[in-house]
Formats: sequence, C-alpha cells, structure tokens
Amino acid sequence: MAVPSGLSPAATAACEAVADIAPGPLVIALSGGADSAVVAWASVTVRPAGTVRAVHVNHGWDASPGLQVAAAAVADHLHIPFRSVYVVPETGPSPEGAAREARLAALLDAAAGETIVMGHHADDAAETVVANLLRGAGATGLSGITPERGPFVRPLLQMRRAELRAVADELALPYVDDPSNDDQTHRRNYIRHEIIPELDRHFDGDLVDVVVRSAQHLAAEDAYLDDVAADGVAAADGDATLLAIAPLITMPAVLAKRAVRKALRAVHPPYPGSSREVDAVLAVTMGRAPRRDLSEGFVAEREGPYVSIYRPARPQVGDPVELEVPGRVQFGEHLIRATPATSGEQARMSSDWCRLALPRGGLVVRAAAPGDRVDIGTGSKKVADALNEAAVPVRKRPAWPVVESRGRIAWVAGVRVASWARVETSLSTWVELERQAS
Repeated sequence: MAVPSGLSPAATAACEAVADIAPGPLVIALSGGADSAVVAWASVTVRPAGTVRAVHVNHGWDASPGLQVAAAAVADHLHIPFRSVYVVPETGPSPEGAAREARLAALLDAAAGETIVMGHHADDAAETVVANLLRGAGATGLSGITPERGPFVRPLLQMRRAELRAVADELALPYVDDPSNDDQTHRRNYIRHEIIPELDRHFDGDLVDVVVRSAQHLAAEDAYLDDVAADGVAAADGDATLLAIAPLITMPAVLAKRAVRKALRAVHPPYPGSSREVDAVLAVTMGRAPRRDLSEGFVAEREGPYVSIYRPARPQVGDPVELEVPGRVQFGEHLIRATPATSGEQARMSSDWCRLALPRGGLVVRAAAPGDRVDIGTGSKKVADALNEAAVPVRKRPAWPVVESRGRIAWVAGVRVASWARVETSLSTWVELERQAS
C-alpha cells in the first residue's frame, strides 16, 4: 500500500520505514508507549488489511496493568487483533536483562513464525551502546541494536524518541508513559536521564547521532567478521548443532570465539551466549574437558571431530516394527531397507550396507536396549560397546536401530553384523539391508 499524503514528515518517515519490511503478516510488540503505538499505526497504514496483529507482554510489575490497558486501547483504536501474554522474569543481578529475555521469548512463542516488529529508535540504540560500553562489551555489544535479527525487525532506528512522541500526539494515539522509565536506580534510565544529556551539553554536535553512526560502522565490521569466523564451522544435526573442531583450533582465538557465539545464538536465539558459555565450548573443543554444561539445560560434548551443542532429552524410541523382504521401515531418523539378494557374493560393502544369510521373514527393527549383545564369533559384544567403537554420538544411542531375526540381533544398523548372519556361499537365502539417515 502507498504512504498516504498529508502526513507530517515524521509520520511519513515512519510509514516508509515500515513499508520496507518484507511482505508477510506482522506481529507488533505493543508495549502501551508512544514508540510501539506509532510503529503499530504505520504498519496498519501501509500493510494489507488483516495482516497486522499486536501482542503485549505483561511483566507483572507495578506499572504493568496500566500499560496493558493502554496497549489494548491502541490496538482497539487501530482495529487490530490484540493478545496479552503474562511472564514472570527470573530474579538475578540484572532485572532489566531478565525482563528482556522473558519478553523476547514470549514474543517468539506468540508470533509462531511471523515477523515481530519492535518500536526501538535512535535514542534506544545510543543508550544500548553506552550501557554495553559500561559493562565492558566487545564489538558486538558496541554495535548497538540491530535493525533485523531472526524474526525481529526494528524499522524506526533512524528516528528519534521526540519525533515518535510527536507523531503519536499528532495521531491522538491512546498511549501512556511507563512510570518505571523515570526510576534512575535502573542503569538504563540513569544513562537516559543523566549520562547522555550531560555528555550532550559538553559535546559539539548531536551525541545520539554520533554514537549511532559509530555503532553502525562497528555493526558492519562485526557482521563481516562473524561470516568469516563461522564459514564451514557449524552444521545442524537434528536437535543438535555441530561445530567442526579442526577449523576452530586452527583459526585465531578471536575468530574462534565469534564462531562459537554465532552457534550459541542459533541454539538459543537471540542471544549469543555468555563468556562463560563460550569458554566452556572452547574447553571441549581444545580437549580440556569431554563435556561442559551450558545455560538453559544445554551441554557441549565432544563427538569425534565435532563439538555437539544440544539439550539432553530422552529420545523418542519407536516401537518394534516388522520388516518385510522386500520392504522398508522408517525408524526415527533411520530408514532401513530390505531386499532379496540373488547371490551370496559380496559385490560391495559399506558401513550402512550389508548382505546377510537370513530367512526372508521374521525380521524386526527395534531400538537397541540395555544389555543387548551381538555375536562376534568368539563370543559376543555389548551393543553399547559396538556403538561406542563406531563413534555413534551418546545422544543418539538410545534410539539406534538393530535388526533382529527370530529373537537374535543380526545387524546393529550401520555398525556391526552378527557372525552367525554373515553370508556363506553354501546357504541359499540372502537379504541385503541398507540404512539411510533421514
């Protein structure tokens, strides 16, 4: 939709900024204040009807009831669907940080894949840079607020707080001011009301504009270094993220830390992990520990040439399934195929393919169970040991498939063939089995 004529320059700029967001449905993070009210109005103004809705996050603070009422009033004024989500931020040394994490998590859950539009502006970006500088942040923190990360977009970062408030008043939007923003016991508010104004009084130029420009330069360099560091390092493997050890231990330490931070951001977006988490992952990478605990229940664990970052959970183990010949069975992430063979000759071999002397009926695919053993000719071996020797990740072993023939394990899929099931040319019944990972 085109930007309407007759608006003030600031209102027009807000509409143009929102119009640049990629097509698709939008969820407005509606706080009840002026900034989010303006971004909600601009979204309704320039986006197709029925593609905008609002979500308000109630933190349970003293001012929360009034902010929720205002957010609902703004949504009603703009005729868009409204939902309020209640969260309880964790306690800790940084109530602001805990509230932010709880808010973003709630928005991610409520959005269900839609683009989430935030009302952050240039003053917010400058305050973030100063706050991060005071806590000793590196280039990523000093890059300020990113215009876009994952589903979150912030189209108003080039506008000032005063401009947006003027637009909200111009449009008679029913916003309210959050009284907690005046509480200078919070570091962010002290920076807003004392530090930045004091610096501005002694600075030749617009301090916010200068800080934001510096942050933008750093953001571009930071993004480039992230791409260089992460190239060929991380890959997804089901619910885990795998980091290749070889490039991590050969690249400069500063790039290795960046690669790990980027992987941690993918694991638990939108945050790249603390310095403690980065150090823990690198300790596993360098062989100083086989496994380290991370935040939110995740662990970093050595898996052959990789470090796996995942959240331990009991795998979903399927029920035993009969395997017809010919036939196929999908067992978790494994596809097991069975075909009759016309010859006992070993035409080819691979870890995921074998030819066995088996009856064509009575085959069952099931998960390896504690205590399972596979025949090795001179005795038997625990299936758990065979999986360990084959470097099957610990997280995958409880759901790893075996093929059973008449109550005996014939094949630990892709790992070990039972001696009694190996092909002998004097036998006349052969079955080819193949495993594919989905």
